[in-house]
Amino acid sequence: MGLLDKAGGASPKDKPVAKAVAKAKPAAKAVAKAKPAAAKVASKAKPAIPATTPAAKRERKSRESRPAGLPAGFDLANRLDRTMSWFVNFAWNFGVLIAAVVMMLSDTGMVTTILLGVSVVMMLLNVIILPLKTGRTLGHFVSRIKYVNSAGVKSNPVQGMLSNSAGIFSLFGLIAVLINFQKLGDKAAGSTPIIWTALGAIFLIVWIVNFQFARASEFKQGIYDLMFGAYLVKHVPVDGEQSSGFWAKLDNMGNYGDQFAARREKSKVKKAKKSVSNSNEPKEEKTDDSSGTETPKDADKAKPAAKAVAKAKPAAKAKAKKASK
Repeated sequence: MGLLDKAGGASPKDKPVAKAVAKAKPAAKAVAKAKPAAAKVASKAKPAIPATTPAAKRERKSRESRPAGLPAGFDLANRLDRTMSWFVNFAWNFGVLIAAVVMMLSDTGMVTTILLGVSVVMMLLNVIILPLKTGRTLGHFVSRIKYVNSAGVKSNPVQGMLSNSAGIFSLFGLIAVLINFQKLGDKAAGSTPIIWTALGAIFLIVWIVNFQFARASEFKQGIYDLMFGAYLVKHVPVDGEQSSGFWAKLDNMGNYGDQFAARREKSKVKKAKKSVSNSNEPKEEKTDDSSGTETPKDADKAKPAAKAVAKAKPAAKAKAKKASK
């Protein structure tokens, strides 16, 4: 009995604690309900996003359209500039050499040797001397383009020499392969044909890989451009940048390139206008006659009149015969 009394006496003491816990639960629910209200207030208190002006939109769009990695203030050289530069460099580097090779096939005199020496000097001037001095080749001057790095300054001269000499080495590689490929099985020739054929094949493979890289790259960069982080961009003279003498004449060669580009644009505009005018002209409807040829509808309308005239001629002849009798 004493134990039961003790147990009975302990239960009334626990009841207030249970009531306190029960009272705490509604308070927790009130706190939970207050959280969404606070979130709503916070959402309402967010500052309004200011509307972007048209100028800001254009600036942001121009930043997004500019390729990543290209230095600010420069534009990539377009296809016409690259093509013009390639043709000028090819004509300068190989024009005299091709003439010497053609003469070599028929004559091996002193004139051919002089032409070969002149062609080598011209190649060295365009591939090594000009890139070291100005960072540009003769084709770059004519088309007003140049190589720059990501900082916007002239790229490494080694990069310019490698990029500009890739075509020359590929041509020499092709000649080496064609000349030495037939001598690979000749024991008397030794290992010389094998070495030259291997070198020529390497030069050809390097040129093909460089071409494929430039074709697939977003910035039209070959393997040497990627190695040195160079970009072929339009040449824009910097304030205070002036040249004189021979270098000024090279800069003025860009005027010929500008004139050529302007003529190309005019011809494109003329072709576009001509195509539009031809599409707007009404087409003459044609029908098939008995002979299978197509004639206009006006010709079909004229046929009955011609037949009537043809029928009237025999009748007029018959009347004339009767009158004579």
